[in-house]
Order: sequence, then C-alpha cells, then structure tokens
Amino acid sequence: MPSKLAFLQALIIELGLYTSMPSLPNSLRAAKAVLKSQVFLNVRDYLAVRQQGVDALREVMHPSRSALMREIRGGKKAPRKTVKDRGLDVLLVTCYR
Repeated sequence: MPSKLAFLQALIIELGLYTSMPSLPNSLRAAKAVLKSQVFLNVRDYLAVRQQGVDALREVMHPSRSALMREIRGGKKAPRKTVKDRGLDVLLVTCYR
C-alpha cells in the first residue's frame, strides 16, 4: 500500500503544481500545506474530470477558497464518506453557514 505522502505527491503532480515547485514536498505536513494553499477544487468535479487530464482539472479549479465555498454552499458537493474513502480528504474545506 502506498504511503499517504506518496499519494499526496502524486496528487500534486496530477494537478500540475509540480512545474512551479523546485521539488516535491518531503513531508506529509508540507504536502498538505501545498495542496490546502493552492488547490481549490470541488472533489465532485475532480472525480468527474480527472481522466481528461491536467487542462480539464485546471478548468474546474476555483481561483480562491471563497469561490469554492460559494459553490459548495450552493449544493454542489460530494458526500464526505466518498471523499474520505478515496483518500481525498486533503481537498475538503469547512463551510460554515
């Protein structure tokens, strides 16, 4: 079973963030920090378009956390259990109403 760090590093590469970084994060904490600070992506959209490549993923990314939260509050969200089962809990954001 691959480690959580390897999974997050693969996610960073898949989302096209590696090109703007000198190297991949070497710790779980650093990898989470990169994803939390640069990736504002609805997991539902991610699961729908991930097979289409980096360009499709970049199209569904939001420019900011608040833009993502507005979409999620509007009802377009994936069930938390589905997200956690797939290991994508790093992409979860907290939306207070």
